[in-house]
Amino acid sequence: MNITRENIDDLNAVLKITLEPADYQPKVENTLTDYRKKVKIDGFRPGKVPAGLVKKIYGKAIQVEEVQNMLAETLNNYLKENNIRILGEPMANENTPPIDWEKQEVFEFHFDLGISPDIDVNISKKDKVNEYHISVTEEMIDKQVEDNARRFAIFEPSEIVAEEDMVKGDLCEISEHGHVHDHEHEHDHDHDHDHDHDHQHEIHAHGAMIHVLSIADENIKKQFIGAGVNDTIVFNPKIAFPNDTDRAALLKISKEQAMEINGDFEFTISEVSRFKPAEIDQSLFDKTYGVGEIDSMEAYRTRVREDIDRRYSRESRYKFHVETKEKLMAKTEVPLPEAFLKRWMLATSTDEKLTPEQLEQEFPAFGLDLKWRMIKNHFINEVKIEATEEEIREQAVWTAQSRYFQYGIYDAPVEQLFRFADALLKNNEEKQKIADVILENKVIDHVKTLIKVDEKEVSLEDFNKLTD
Repeated sequence: MNITRENIDDLNAVLKITLEPADYQPKVENTLTDYRKKVKIDGFRPGKVPAGLVKKIYGKAIQVEEVQNMLAETLNNYLKENNIRILGEPMANENTPPIDWEKQEVFEFHFDLGISPDIDVNISKKDKVNEYHISVTEEMIDKQVEDNARRFAIFEPSEIVAEEDMVKGDLCEISEHGHVHDHEHEHDHDHDHDHDHDHQHEIHAHGAMIHVLSIADENIKKQFIGAGVNDTIVFNPKIAFPNDTDRAALLKISKEQAMEINGDFEFTISEVSRFKPAEIDQSLFDKTYGVGEIDSMEAYRTRVREDIDRRYSRESRYKFHVETKEKLMAKTEVPLPEAFLKRWMLATSTDEKLTPEQLEQEFPAFGLDLKWRMIKNHFINEVKIEATEEEIREQAVWTAQSRYFQYGIYDAPVEQLFRFADALLKNNEEKQKIADVILENKVIDHVKTLIKVDEKEVSLEDFNKLTD
């Protein structure tokens, strides 16, 4: 066996590996011996097949397999033993000699390597990053209390429609001839085939629900406001609800059908439900934070303040995270073997339609992500940062809670959060993502000790301007 390394530059190298019979033949012979014990060939008892016959039938295939296995093992061991950190995977060099598996006994392989550069993160107390703390005002607490009351609102019957009301009724398409289609009576007109033909494609949505606030057109919205039970309103659903999906749900038809609708409908109101925010009392305290957790308005507002502060602290931390990351990226030189990486990405992409032109457009973003991962790993290895199982589970619970928040569920039971977290952790990819979040946060926390952090108290309005 012979291994040589040729450095093209600091980021690219060619590794040449030569395997001779003395390297792979003992493994080939051992595998043939095992085959002879197991193989079944007509005319021979198990284990009694002549060695020559086994070799004749299986010898070359076994040799190819053992050479390839030895090549992979040799390549990996060489990289590990020589502490060569590579990017991507070794790629066959275009100058690799062709192989004739039937005749050759000495095999030569050439591999291109993309070398991971040594990086020096040059930061110090001279580098400053602002850390913002958003002031929580009484007005912000008032708004959150109001939002909580709306979150636990109820709908009460009403006779007259107001802007925030929900109205229920029958929504009927008006035909070209001005008729309103009525499924309940269409069989009374079987004798009139022309009349049937007029209505066979018309739409009648029983029990349609409309939230007045969601109506996009102000003139149509005004038609609803002030109307009462049994009143009829004529409007064009395409104007009232421009979104095809919303319109399809209202009319109880497919999205494709909804896209074709562009005429007037009659809506006869059968019910009006008035949106009524919850009273700000002990019942709301219990619904928001659990029975008995809060027993006074003062305690409720204090808890709301803490929630707001916690929420905006996360936003502030995220901004600090982003700015610290940008500072590290700007201060750290991370050269990459771009030509090699582009070739590797094209060869290994699961997107069969990926073209070199498309890759050229996408590579800058990939390069930035790769540079950040290398900077992050520099600190992880230098400071020995790790994510414990306990931390991963805790983060999984928070991830589960965040997913529920996205769907407007703010009070999912703890047991349900734990079940969701367990399900996430059973997925290795999800678990790795969660661990990566922890590691990245710890890296930022460590970098925070190395730089100057300038703490600033700001209003929410000013903070939002900073993030625009």
